[in-house]
Amino acid sequence: MALNSNQVKSLQAGTHADADGLYLIVRDTGDRAWAFRFTDPKGKRAQMEFAKVGDRDSPDKLTLTLSTARETARDFKVALKRHGIDPRFKKQAAAKGTMTFKDYAEQKYPGWCVGKSADEEKQWVRSIRDVPSLHALRPHEIDVSHILDALKPIWWEKPITADRTRQRIEKLLDAAKVEKLRTGDNPATWRGNLKFVLPAARKLNKKKAHPSVPYAKAPALMMALRYDTGMVARCVEIGILTVARSQEIRLMEWTEIDFAKKTWLCPAEKMKIKGDDEPKDHLVPLSDQAIAIIRSLPNAGRYVFPSDHADDHAPFLPNALTNCIKRAGFKGTMHGMRSTFRNWGGDDEAHNFRREVLEHCLAHREGSETEASYWTGEMRERRRIVLQAWADYVMPIKAPKSKKPSLTLVA
Repeated sequence: MALNSNQVKSLQAGTHADADGLYLIVRDTGDRAWAFRFTDPKGKRAQMEFAKVGDRDSPDKLTLTLSTARETARDFKVALKRHGIDPRFKKQAAAKGTMTFKDYAEQKYPGWCVGKSADEEKQWVRSIRDVPSLHALRPHEIDVSHILDALKPIWWEKPITADRTRQRIEKLLDAAKVEKLRTGDNPATWRGNLKFVLPAARKLNKKKAHPSVPYAKAPALMMALRYDTGMVARCVEIGILTVARSQEIRLMEWTEIDFAKKTWLCPAEKMKIKGDDEPKDHLVPLSDQAIAIIRSLPNAGRYVFPSDHADDHAPFLPNALTNCIKRAGFKGTMHGMRSTFRNWGGDDEAHNFRREVLEHCLAHREGSETEASYWTGEMRERRRIVLQAWADYVMPIKAPKSKKPSLTLVA
């Protein structure tokens, strides 16, 4: 039964229930406090004392009357049920001040951009600028409706950019949760959340296919790249030989190369997987030609292919690789060269390569997880055969004149 104002003043020591999770705590000393009992987002029972009992409300809410305590308990209950906000956390967040989403973003992302290209920080600035409706909100206040209001104006106009903005918001809110500035589910996540109310960004993106070089001209492109002494040309060569994506090859690190096993382990965070699949590490077999090129490079820092134009040890910008192909006299992009490889490998008259092997070379997810598990060891060796055959086609090795074994690339 709900309490009345007389009972609040006269009840003896103990815990007395009111309604909506509100309890009156009366101590042996006679002190009286309001408490809220609830089940937290992790399913555990909890209790939080949030104010003392008073005849009148204080401006700073240190003491509350029965009616105001009930309103506060109802607010706690609604926030918990609708948004998963733990009232204990909400109290902590209020104590931390009034840092807005914009303030928090500007505090966090500069640190995340350290060691990356100069464009990374500029992209963060643009992403935060594109969601002005979130700027004045505090991290714990942001829910799915706020995210949708922020993204919808740009989702159809520039879907790929908008999805990158969504990913950055998700990262910020994850960090805020770690730092106890919010709780509950992340409203900016895609899987099991925004996926059901927004169309996939890549389905909305109507860009033309990346221009590719006919595979019959690929050897000529590789020969032209031999005459370019810049580091970017070596990066393009390895990108073509491994059929990797631009981001993956530009960010290749020395620690990812195993010369003994002739492999390159591209970590999951650099991979790009379509759809809802989670990215995974991708082990790339390296051809003899690829090993020879990488061994010829100076190991002077983190990245295998540091930019020729950066003051510090930084990777190339995305357009650098495509511009290198253009300077060689060919119309194509790094992504287009993946299509060149696929067309070469799919020529039934010249090869007998299975479609699944070619797709795995391109790091495309094929079949079910169970099916993929059977392919792991065997697929690696099959991919090595295909990639070596591709390397022999685009960059044949000149037979040595002497008896001593050596590797000389055709120039």
